Amino acid sequence: MADEGNGGGGGGFGWFVLGGLIGLAAGAYIASGPGRSQVDSLRSKTIELSGSEPVQRAKDAAQRARQMVSDPDHPVGKAIQDGVAAAKRKREELEATAMRKMQQATDGKE
Repeated sequence: MADEGNGGGGGGFGWFVLGGLIGLAAGAYIASGPGRSQVDSLRSKTIELSGSEPVQRAKDAAQRARQMVSDPDHPVGKAIQDGVAAAKRKREELEATAMRKMQQATDGKE
């Protein structure tokens, strides 16, 4: 009976090694077999689509958006600048309030 309890520990490692070998073989097959042709097909389609009209329109739209954001005379750019300025003011207010509270707390302890 004591032998039955000791025999179970070594078998798990054997299954682990066997699973690793099977995974290695499957990976090698996929990398050199049908998976390889799928990767090549995806690569060629990606290259084809990168020069297509929808992609070019998206690039143009992104460029226009960058210009709107960076232009201080455009309403979008002005709104962003106003938001940044408001956030900066609020941060300064909060920091000043926190400093006062910390100062009051340290004054009260001494």
